[in-house]
Amino acid sequence: MDKWWSYLFLLSIIPLCYSQGVPLTQPTLISITPINSTALNVSWQFADSTYDQSNLILIYINFYEFYYNYGPINTSIVYTFTTNKTITNLIQNFDLVNAFYYVCFSSNSTNTNTTEFLFIETCQLIQTCSRSNSSSCPQNGFVVITNSSITSSSFIINVNWLQNLLYVQNSTTVQLASNGATGTSLASTQNATYINLPFQFSNLQSQTSYTVNIIVNYILFGASMTNTIVYTVTTSRSSNLFYTGDILIFVPCSVLLSFLFS
Repeated sequence: MDKWWSYLFLLSIIPLCYSQGVPLTQPTLISITPINSTALNVSWQFADSTYDQSNLILIYINFYEFYYNYGPINTSIVYTFTTNKTITNLIQNFDLVNAFYYVCFSSNSTNTNTTEFLFIETCQLIQTCSRSNSSSCPQNGFVVITNSSITSSSFIINVNWLQNLLYVQNSTTVQLASNGATGTSLASTQNATYINLPFQFSNLQSQTSYTVNIIVNYILFGASMTNTIVYTVTTSRSSNLFYTGDILIFVPCSVLLSFLFS
């Protein structure tokens, strides 16, 4: 029974087509993962031979490289598989550090007894790691998040959209995770690198950590893409001396001073 459930699951994730009685499938993209500051690992999965009778599978992997005022550069890699389907990943190295890559994975599955084929393309935007910290591989799309003007009852979230890259900025939503309250949009500013969209939150509790969800939408090569960034900000201590336990410190000190100078 477990074997049959495995087959049903496999059929649900791998496109399947019967062409003139011949079952053809597509290899499925599993992940695109940054390894370090200059390399990506692309991994995929083939269907079980019970379902796939393709005798020719072409895999296409296209990398579009972006880096601020540089690019894009299209690096296309094509692999051909016949009966050997043991290769299920590709590690690709690049020259630029901490760059963006729009990676498109597609394939054609054919059989010599038919002229029909399958074709499905999947694309993702990935960023490699920073040089100073190989574990720092931000996947925030084309934005950088910062905060400013933190007080005991308010703070500002700055959504900095990178300029001079081939994308179209669309919507930006900034809200508290706890209650969905949306930040108040303030006047935008820009420099040679960023367009800054600030959002202010007010009437907050002092010395409290707030989780903020930043949802950004943009268009890249005609495809709408969305990133959600989770960011945490802690409000500052209240200026009121008698707030949140300060009185417990003030009273013993007052008693001690009175004793010393009596």
